[in-house]
Amino acid sequence: MVLAVRINQSGIATLAKKDVALLTLQSFVYLPALIFFTKGTVMVLTVATVCGLIYVRSLPRFRLAKAWTIMFMFCAVSSFWSITPYQSMERTAKFSLFLVLLVGLSQVVSRWSAEDRRRLSELGLKAWWITLAVMLPLLFFKSEIRAAIAPIFLSDGPMYIFIKVNLWTPISNNGVIVLVLTAFPLLGHLLVSGRPKKYFFISLVGLFAAVVASQSSSAFLGLVAGLAVWFFYDRYVRVTAKVLIVSLPLAIIAMPVLVHPLATNPEPIARAIPNFPNSFIHRLLIWDFTLERIAERPLLGWGLDTSRAIPGGSDKRPIHYVVPWSDKPITHPDENLPLHPHNAALQIWLELGFVGAIVAMLAVWSLLRTQLVSSGSGPMAGYIVCAMAIYCVAFGLMQSWWLALLLLTWAAVKASEPVKN
Repeated sequence: MVLAVRINQSGIATLAKKDVALLTLQSFVYLPALIFFTKGTVMVLTVATVCGLIYVRSLPRFRLAKAWTIMFMFCAVSSFWSITPYQSMERTAKFSLFLVLLVGLSQVVSRWSAEDRRRLSELGLKAWWITLAVMLPLLFFKSEIRAAIAPIFLSDGPMYIFIKVNLWTPISNNGVIVLVLTAFPLLGHLLVSGRPKKYFFISLVGLFAAVVASQSSSAFLGLVAGLAVWFFYDRYVRVTAKVLIVSLPLAIIAMPVLVHPLATNPEPIARAIPNFPNSFIHRLLIWDFTLERIAERPLLGWGLDTSRAIPGGSDKRPIHYVVPWSDKPITHPDENLPLHPHNAALQIWLELGFVGAIVAMLAVWSLLRTQLVSSGSGPMAGYIVCAMAIYCVAFGLMQSWWLALLLLTWAAVKASEPVKN
């Protein structure tokens, strides 16, 4: 699209103030606030999509890929056999809203000019640097910050609840994951922006420091997996793309088989691997319980978003956790299935069965085929693998803020990619 301009009296073309505002609202300028209020991503996605459509002067064109349309229809139909039909219908309705936003965002992305992409990426990169600079001291000096704000908790002022919820833990694991996921498009832009490569390596060192300080295993796994794929994609484009297009969809179908050896032997694994995270011990037992429930309804599953209502999910069983202050593990009871399986592929199997897994596999295959299309798609490949790695250990299938973050980051990656001639 040709940018709307106003010619001033000296004849110099300048971007109209309204266009600057609309373009800014589509960027990642809000990242410094988003690491504290991650649930705000849904509102940000909505604003970015609406402002983007106004900016490109276009209405969304509903041309969803067939696989995503079938996925939506199957989610809706699952309400008929769901153990919580109203919950399934409600979640399907929310899913439809995200599909509408995706359609609108896709229309916006397709109409950005080369200058639009550059401006968006520049704004996002500077916001990302600010976010990293804010995050590092909050993570490394967490104890000092807690001690400083502790007196506030002694009062009963109107800000008590707000401060307790948002500042007692300065940066949540979700905030670190936001920084990791958005690093792929913004660092990708950094490499092609003409800046010295030392800025890329300094940024990467700072990112790793933040992830290590946060002790977020999910963020670390996603970052390492994504960077590794990005590295190989840049050097072996065709081979890496083919491997990803085949292996990632198949992993959805094969996930129950892949996690079964881990889920059935959590304690030997924990003893064999030094510093094995206690949180993952519980995840392995969650996956073990999930596999048992999948076996009861393998074809169609229990219905969309029924994880919280799965029979036996709220029951507790003793789990042995390793602690640094004792040579013996402590025993603590935890739920068999709290909220969701913490593995999106297993959740698809649990709620939508084998049929749903096939549809999801086709949707991911379609996504990969349309996104990994050039030698400049390294950040896209890294982003997709990072997101899927985190998806398989952390979040629920239809977690709203996470879905919004995925769509926003996808748009940022598209902005950072080289424009085809």
